[in-house]
Amino acid sequence: MTQSLELPVQEFCLDWTLTGDEGGRVGVTLSGQVSLLDNNRFYKIDGVVYVTEGDADIRAVGNPCLSVRRNGVEKTGRQWGWEMCSARKRLGALTTMEGYFVRTGYWAPADRAIQLSLCAETGWSRRKSYSPHVTVRMVD
Repeated sequence: MTQSLELPVQEFCLDWTLTGDEGGRVGVTLSGQVSLLDNNRFYKIDGVVYVTEGDADIRAVGNPCLSVRRNGVEKTGRQWGWEMCSARKRLGALTTMEGYFVRTGYWAPADRAIQLSLCAETGWSRRKSYSPHVTVRMVD
């Protein structure tokens, strides 16, 4: 049986504004916390995505599907590679209920930080756009 003490815990917050062709703007926030479990052998991301402003402009920005992606950074600067860590949820659905997600994974001794960002997929072609990322430094 493993021990699941959640130390250390780091909080994160990322604000992103989606803009449409006709000038519509919708603000979205990604926030939560990252913790290390079992003597730094695993990480856990608890987060939420929600609309902060511009409910009326959702159709003007294309009502995209939003998802969260994560990347890890090792001591040498090498990165794991971006990977989805939440289900896709329509922007219109996020106005009535926030999108909660939890992601756990292996934390190697060389790992230092986790990067998080939002992905918006629009239209039949699923054209993607990405928010800037936020880096959550877990180990110095």
